[in-house]
Amino acid sequence: AAVEVLEQAGFEVQLLEGRVCCGRPAASRGLLDELRRAAEHNLKLLRKTTQTIIFLEPSGWSVVVDEYRQLGIEGADEVAARCVLFEEFVARELEKADRSHAFTGEAAEVVVHSHCHSKALADHEKTLGVLRNLPGVSARALDTGCCGMAGAFGMLAGSRELSHQVAEPLVSALDALPAGAAVVASGTSCRHQISDLTDRQPLHLAEFLADRLK
Repeated sequence: AAVEVLEQAGFEVQLLEGRVCCGRPAASRGLLDELRRAAEHNLKLLRKTTQTIIFLEPSGWSVVVDEYRQLGIEGADEVAARCVLFEEFVARELEKADRSHAFTGEAAEVVVHSHCHSKALADHEKTLGVLRNLPGVSARALDTGCCGMAGAFGMLAGSRELSHQVAEPLVSALDALPAGAAVVASGTSCRHQISDLTDRQPLHLAEFLADRLK
């Protein structure tokens, strides 16, 4: 979906071949040796590029721009400077030129649940900005905190109940929405939790945009 949206906007998109997991799962469990191996491998590939590096997953983006640099691996700073979340890249392009003509004007009510890493290290309002630039779309942010999944935390038997408790405000907010409202959540863990605990089928911003392309 992201490739489709970016190509429609006139960009040539290359997917990084040979990469391994970003290392976020290892980092979240304190496995720093495993994280370093992933970082060194991925940075070796990314340092061979010069283009902007677009991330769809906030936790994957944050580990590259934060933890990779904390590890002091050669090239981490230069690579981090080229890394950007998909929603921030699209927002930047919309500021340069009006691309609303590329999308249908079908009416849609959309709510946004922001990923914790986006709130901590990025401008999570960018997603709202993108949506509000689309014809026919009414968008607002949900007043919610963490979804409760937090990577593997929400899937472990010992913490699943607590994960559900953390998710209660999010679940209540989603249950109160009209049936036709769309839910946009860029975090994989967030979408997983929402799908597990509600009847909603959340979309990444890229998916929502691709669905509205003419």
